[in-house]
Amino acid sequence: MKKKIILPALSIAIALLVNSCASNSPAKRIEKNPEVFEKLSSSDKELAQQGKIKRGMHKDAVLIAWGKPSGHSAGSRQGKSFEKWNYTRSTPIYTNSFGGYGGYGRGYGGYGRGYGGYGRSYGRRGYRGGYGGFGYGSGIAYIPYTSATVEFDSANRVTDWATKK
Repeated sequence: MKKKIILPALSIAIALLVNSCASNSPAKRIEKNPEVFEKLSSSDKELAQQGKIKRGMHKDAVLIAWGKPSGHSAGSRQGKSFEKWNYTRSTPIYTNSFGGYGGYGRGYGGYGRGYGGYGRSYGRRGYRGGYGGFGYGSGIAYIPYTSATVEFDSANRVTDWATKK
């Protein structure tokens, strides 16, 4: 009985994961925006399908190639206006900590926080007063960083870009 429930749930989870990864591709963005893609020049279409950009490329082609930016800003340089798109990614940082002291220990978790705490602890018998104790824990924090930037001129054409891996 348990195998019958676990297998369909697992296959659904895998299908959702594959679908979510595939939806972030140029092909999926073209599928969602066919009218935008059709208006592009043939060279912009070719590069956008490959997820590449070049100087002079229209903003819509960058949208197809790289997707929506995480943020954007506008400014002026030497009397000319520009727009800058920022793309961000996250990198995992693995943490380990040992914590808890005096009456403030909270058991396992980051910096001694977690199970129990501040004069309270939870044991097999339920809630009990007392010290939380010491503990060791590990965790993962995701730190965002700028992975790419693209600058456009007032005619919505790429003037510059930079990527970081």
